[in-house]
Amino acid sequence: MPHRRLRTIGTDFVGIVLERSGFLEPDGFLDEDGELTENTTAFTERLRERTYLVRVPENDQVPALHECAPIWRVAGQIFLENDGAAGGVSRAD
Repeated sequence: MPHRRLRTIGTDFVGIVLERSGFLEPDGFLDEDGELTENTTAFTERLRERTYLVRVPENDQVPALHECAPIWRVAGQIFLENDGAAGGVSRAD
């Protein structure tokens, strides 16, 4: 994963970490010239120290946290590490 330095724009700190445009192409964020489409916005939420979630709205709606695959993975991992909330869920390994 490439590393980028945070930079200041006005009173905001901005940092963008993308591995080329491969992440943007499937979601239609690039135009036919490979440039970002106009008015592309993203919402960043701090989850914990040094961990952030970036969501891009679709039809003016920000995807709900429970619709984000990484959130499902983390929730599942926590659930299994806590023995299925003490319910003794058996693992498939």
